[in-house]
Amino acid sequence: MAQPQHEPQDGLTRLPLFPLNLVLFPGMDLPLHIFEERYRNMIGECLENDTPFGVVLIKEGPEVGAPAEPERIGTSTRILRSEILDQGRMNIMTKGQQRFEIEEIVQRVPHVVGLVRYLVDIEGDNCAELLPQINEEYVELVRNLTALTGGYTSRVDIPVDPIELSYSIAASLEMESHLRQSLLVTETAATRLYDLIPLLQQGNEALRESIRKQNPFQGPRLN
Repeated sequence: MAQPQHEPQDGLTRLPLFPLNLVLFPGMDLPLHIFEERYRNMIGECLENDTPFGVVLIKEGPEVGAPAEPERIGTSTRILRSEILDQGRMNIMTKGQQRFEIEEIVQRVPHVVGLVRYLVDIEGDNCAELLPQINEEYVELVRNLTALTGGYTSRVDIPVDPIELSYSIAASLEMESHLRQSLLVTETAATRLYDLIPLLQQGNEALRESIRKQNPFQGPRLN
């Protein structure tokens, strides 16, 4: 049974943090191999208490060894399943849950712990105007990604909720970490979708070129 998160009067939550060289979006699956003792202990406590931890992009410092300085905005994640290996190592599958903002780092050793404020996702204005172009580009992206592995899909499930859609697209695109972080920080789904349009176009162009190089006589099927 999940243990209730302690909420101080100021609305902050104490959350163990896992600084990594990646950005996690809500709804995104993230497999992790845990081998450092500090994180084995941290994940062990999360498993025992059925509590989340936070994934944050490293701003400064290494992923392994000394405590790294995290970015201000991250995403809480739940452990879906775990596999215990030899020497205390483990594999876990997690799923991003909710964005948060770090208000204060209250512990750095053995692992980082922050007081965080969970952020409410906002749809924003003019989402409806963006959806036709976004949906068209997203469908092409999914089909191109499938074609690149030699497959084909006739149906693409598009999230109806603009917030979920914005995160799903952001998670699907290959891009540098600082661009992914800027999308995570973005306050509204409308702004995130607007910023994703040129990235989707660039991604589809790159995928089409990869498909042509892989098989110059065949592109993705159109129907």
